[in-house]
Amino acid sequence: MTDTKAPLATPILNLLQGQLESLILGFTPAHSPIEEQYLLARLGLKLHNDTLQSADLARFQQHFVLYHLLYRIQQHWLAQRHGYLAIGLAKLQLLPLTQALAPDADTGRQDYYLNWQNFYAMTEQLLDQHLAAFWQQLPRPVMPADVMPQHKALALLGLTPTFTLQQLKKAYRSKALQLHPDRGGEQLQFILLQQAYQQLLQSG
Repeated sequence: MTDTKAPLATPILNLLQGQLESLILGFTPAHSPIEEQYLLARLGLKLHNDTLQSADLARFQQHFVLYHLLYRIQQHWLAQRHGYLAIGLAKLQLLPLTQALAPDADTGRQDYYLNWQNFYAMTEQLLDQHLAAFWQQLPRPVMPADVMPQHKALALLGLTPTFTLQQLKKAYRSKALQLHPDRGGEQLQFILLQQAYQQLLQSG
């Protein structure tokens, strides 16, 4: 782990880690996948920042602290031979040790989240670049054949007819994070959101 100062005091981080361990061990049915959003909601993680920042950057910081703690738990439980905490994209699962990944399978992400320098290095501009790259890598679902009415597309993204391109992209990112199936959203709603975004993008 890095020597860079954590955004929360050590006793608070230890308390949050204990709460997370209890949430994971108490999750039913046992060994079922647990959503990131479930853990964030139950943990009630709040970070205070003196500088003005976007909702996206605030969400990234909460996500980073959560995953930092999850990788600490993963190491701790492996050392105790308690089980293997498989940490994926917006999901995790406690597995028996017999199903543990090879030691080097997850070291890249583990190193990233255990280093507080990466928490502080993230900027609004860099986060925009990461999110844009993430959405471009997603496979495009088959769009419904019917053209969506303009008013419905606007309503799905919470926009007015005078929206700007920047507002459209920001609204799409925010809604896509909420509705993505990997985060517990419905596949159909996510497909409709993508259709609305593409139509508004072309008409803008």
